[in-house]
Amino acid sequence: MLIDLNKKAQSNMFWIIIAAVIALVVMIVLMIMFTGKTSKLEGGLSGCESKSGVCISSESNCPKNTLKTTAFECTDNNVCCVGAAKSCNNVDDCGSGESCVTYGTGSYCN
Repeated sequence: MLIDLNKKAQSNMFWIIIAAVIALVVMIVLMIMFTGKTSKLEGGLSGCESKSGVCISSESNCPKNTLKTTAFECTDNNVCCVGAAKSCNNVDDCGSGESCVTYGTGSYCN
């Protein structure tokens, strides 16, 4: 009777090891799949334009009602200005004493 118990314990251990190996393989495959996908998401979340910001050169001043921040990324060593920048097509769109300045892909009151 003692010999029969040892055989049952050995067979149960075999299935536990197989299940652990399968779970480990599945976990590695999922990590590889999600690691490739999250790099695109990370780039979108840390981008300046995704936060309604404006990328400008580091020597320029930010448009009116915005602040420079290093928390978000811009391309070509530019600086991100985040805030409520007022877009314009010409000087008439801005208030008195303000000018319409082009930054990157848009024009804003300054």
